[in-house]
Amino acid sequence: MNSTRSQNPFLLVLLVVGLLGLLSLLKPGMTVGGVELRPVRLLADVLRKDPTALARLAAPPPNAPPTVAPADTVAAATADTEPADTVATPGTTQPRQSGVPNLGGLDSFLAALRQTKADGSPVRIAYFGDSMIEGDLITGDLRNSLQTEFGGAGVGYVPINSITADFRSTIRQTFSSDWYEYNLVSAKLPSKCPLGISGHAFLPRQVANRDSTGIVADTSWVQYQAGPGRATTRRFAEARLFYGPGSGRDQVLVTTDRHRVPHTLPGRAAVNELLLKPGVPARTMRFAFAAHGPRPVYGVSFESPQGVVLDNFSFRGNSGLGLTKIPFNQLAAFGNLLDYRLIIIHYGVNVASASYKSYNWYERGMTRVVDRMQRAFPNASILIVGMSDKSSRIDGEFVTDPSVPRLLAAQRRLAERNHAAFWNLYEAMGGENSMVKWVEESPALANKDYTHVNPRGAHKIAGLLFDYLMREYAHPTPAGGARPASRPDSTSRPVRDSAAATR
Repeated sequence: MNSTRSQNPFLLVLLVVGLLGLLSLLKPGMTVGGVELRPVRLLADVLRKDPTALARLAAPPPNAPPTVAPADTVAAATADTEPADTVATPGTTQPRQSGVPNLGGLDSFLAALRQTKADGSPVRIAYFGDSMIEGDLITGDLRNSLQTEFGGAGVGYVPINSITADFRSTIRQTFSSDWYEYNLVSAKLPSKCPLGISGHAFLPRQVANRDSTGIVADTSWVQYQAGPGRATTRRFAEARLFYGPGSGRDQVLVTTDRHRVPHTLPGRAAVNELLLKPGVPARTMRFAFAAHGPRPVYGVSFESPQGVVLDNFSFRGNSGLGLTKIPFNQLAAFGNLLDYRLIIIHYGVNVASASYKSYNWYERGMTRVVDRMQRAFPNASILIVGMSDKSSRIDGEFVTDPSVPRLLAAQRRLAERNHAAFWNLYEAMGGENSMVKWVEESPALANKDYTHVNPRGAHKIAGLLFDYLMREYAHPTPAGGARPASRPDSTSRPVRDSAAATR
């Protein structure tokens, strides 16, 4: 009887195994016709992992050529004379330490928290980051925990418009389409419209009508609605509008749930503020601007006069180095008004790359950033949040990217050399290959890009960071750790128009 079946199944199996064996020899990243081939790991499930594999991948090969820094680097392109990055060896039995106590960096903030606990005096935090905190991820939960523990209300600073407006849940935001925006990635920045503290500046459309009360429909506007859910963000008790210099005829019409009140925009300082108190806390506030010339407008802060205020300054794709595009006098002007007690700097996912064998260039560039923050906000502690885990596909499976320990070493040195605090998010997440575990959790804590956490993961990170800060808060106040005196008023201090409050 004729049969189409193979008479030699053993030979067929041997042929398939041999073909897979050849495919397993392919190098990662090999392409054919522009298509990257995925290597095959024939015995991946039975071979023991070498515990030093990640360290070897992280270490640069002998005589490796220098790596070129990315295009947004502001560090000088000088020869690398720093010692080689220290690479943490995975698989060791040393206990993990997710935070280095203070490094001299948290004293001012901790003293301010103790003062807040005693008398309700305000303490303000700025959290700078990339897409990891976009849409108030991490910061929203951290703010809620701090306000629950120490008092305070409101979401803090919100720019005039934002790419996160459609999905941020802690505040709802809509705006007209006629704003002109400059930001950290703008090719050309006009001198008359310097960037604000969020890395943005907005110009409203100019109008000819002198009376803002009659031109609500044809002016540039922005509307904020309090987010649902959390008691600390359901109403606007107090708002502060931040803007730059402009025509003395400029006005803003502020509309709340109950009132519509026009205000002039006084002050010709680099940054001015208009303090607004609705009387009865409002759920909605709308700002319509009648500008008769170029007038930079920066954002609105929703807050309370007591307790904790935490500002989210996220900027998608930023490595942190771009913050040097904000003029120092602008940072200092905002610092004069906002008096931060803690600056959190959280970057890394846009920097980490297996192609970089050293991050000394990044450490030098971020040293400039930290130095500017320390000078602009002299009463603030600085906290560097170390890189989270990030996975790359190596030999066909997702593992911790070999660049992560190198970048973490640079960030830790950055903190130590600048007397800042350091919190190791990578270790707090669980260390090596923790991102894979977070992706595979049920329900998942991270997205399948193996880089970004989802809201559940952000909530967990916020809890870990809050626990770290509270452990530091529980330590006794060091000698001489009393809250520093506020900076004396400057002759050029921007106008604070408390009298022109919305009634």
